[in-house]
Amino acid sequence: MSNFVKSFSFVALALLVLLTGVAITANAAGLTASITSPTAGSTFTVGQTVNLSADSTSAIGAVNYIWSFSDGTVSRAGQNQTVTFATAGTKTITVLAGDASGASDTKTVSVTVTGVSTKPVISNIHAINITQTGVTITWDTDIAATSRVIYDTTSHPDITGQTAPNFGYAISTPEDATKVTSHSVVITGLSPATKYYFRVISQG
Repeated sequence: MSNFVKSFSFVALALLVLLTGVAITANAAGLTASITSPTAGSTFTVGQTVNLSADSTSAIGAVNYIWSFSDGTVSRAGQNQTVTFATAGTKTITVLAGDASGASDTKTVSVTVTGVSTKPVISNIHAINITQTGVTITWDTDIAATSRVIYDTTSHPDITGQTAPNFGYAISTPEDATKVTSHSVVITGLSPATKYYFRVISQG
C-alpha cells in the first residue's frame, strides 16, 4: 500500500506540473490591443471630431487605455475617446493598453488631416479689353484663391439647384490653380456681335 501511495503521489505531482505548464503557455502571448476607430488612411479636416475606439484580447482584469498623438496633441485616457486636430498633416495615433497583470501592448494608425476650405469673398468684377471675339475678366478676392470663368449666351440669373462645375453655363475656362487675390482670365473665340453672360469662380 505504501508503494502504491508513493506512486500515485508522484503521478499526481507530474500531472500538476503539466497542467501548470499548459496554463503558462496559453497566456504567453499576453495582452493584444487593437484600434477599431479610426481606420488607417482615414481623412479628416482641421477641427473635425475624430472618434477613438480600442479593444483588446487575452487581457487579465481591467484594461487601461492611453491615447497619444504624433503632433503633440494632449494625450487622453479611456477605451473610447475623441480628439480634434488643430493643424493639417499626417497624424499618427497610438493607443497603449495595459491590464491588471502588467501586460501591455501598443497599436498605431495614421490618418490625414486637411485644412478647412475657406470661401473667398469676390469683389471688383470687371470686363475689360473687349474685342469682337474676346474679353478679359478681372476680379479680386479677400484671400488667395483659384480663378475660373463660366459663360453662356443665355442668362442664368438663378443657379439654385444647378450642379458643379458649370452650374448650368455652357462654357468654362480652364481653372487656374495658382491661388491669388487679383484675378485675370482672358477669354477668346467669342462670336462677334453676341451678348455673353458670365460668372467668376474662385476657391480658397
